[in-house]
Amino acid sequence: MSPTLLEEETVQDGKILIYKKPGDFVVCNLSSISLAKSVMDDVLERVINIQVRMLDNVIDINEIPVLQAQITNKNYRGVGLGTFGWHHLLALKGIKWESEEAVEYCDALYETIAFLTINASLELAKEKGAYPYFEGSDWCTGQFFEKRQYNGERWDNLAEEVKQNGIRNGYLMAVAPNSSTAILAGSTASVDPIFRLEYSEEKKDYKIPVTAPDLSAETMWFYKTAYNIDQHWSIRQNARRQRHIDQSISFNFYVTNNIKAKALLDLHMDAWKSGLKTTYYVRSTSSSEFDECESCHS
Repeated sequence: MSPTLLEEETVQDGKILIYKKPGDFVVCNLSSISLAKSVMDDVLERVINIQVRMLDNVIDINEIPVLQAQITNKNYRGVGLGTFGWHHLLALKGIKWESEEAVEYCDALYETIAFLTINASLELAKEKGAYPYFEGSDWCTGQFFEKRQYNGERWDNLAEEVKQNGIRNGYLMAVAPNSSTAILAGSTASVDPIFRLEYSEEKKDYKIPVTAPDLSAETMWFYKTAYNIDQHWSIRQNARRQRHIDQSISFNFYVTNNIKAKALLDLHMDAWKSGLKTTYYVRSTSSSEFDECESCHS
């Protein structure tokens, strides 16, 4: 990525002409998969193929008023395929958030999503051509696959095909917050744990009652709420997830309002040392909130 540079400023016929070398101005071409629906209905591959094609089409259809953004958009053709409904999916599968099983499943699932996403972009490159800056990129040299230690026959074959045919999109995956989208889709936000089993989502002009999706006597035990979860488990999951996601993951920390500065610093340092590119908000409880047994709440 590079800045916009002023190359020349001249006066002609009483007018000042400024010539600039455009830098990179990234555009958010984003869309997210509902994990609970796509995985449980076994349609992940079909959904990803459609989604990557639609995201790529957005690059050509969109009219962007910022000139630098137009150029960057066409040069890299970057998209951000993301996901939401992670906690929803864990509950349906009977996997507890604070468990090695959740960490391992996260790694396996997002490796599959990455493979399918790269393959979808490869197929588009065969049809429409690679993105303009493909030559010399990590995709072209195979460094993208080597850095992530993608081994095995399917990955070796995919890397060779990308080398031979190119890839349509220079950037492919990013996890957005997706809180409003998840409510509309009847799922859980992004890769975050659920806030509470039931609560009200308040915005400027409306208030929406929200209940944990597919809540039942079987699933409720797997919906441990955000402020009751050890946040280091969320970091561990996202560290595994980040290996497969070439851009950033927006995930929140959920802490009590009396957390010590050292503990908060420890969370951020753990995230950084684990290789995460970023976090999102730190959300804390208010002083008026108190612990409550949700299974006893009538």
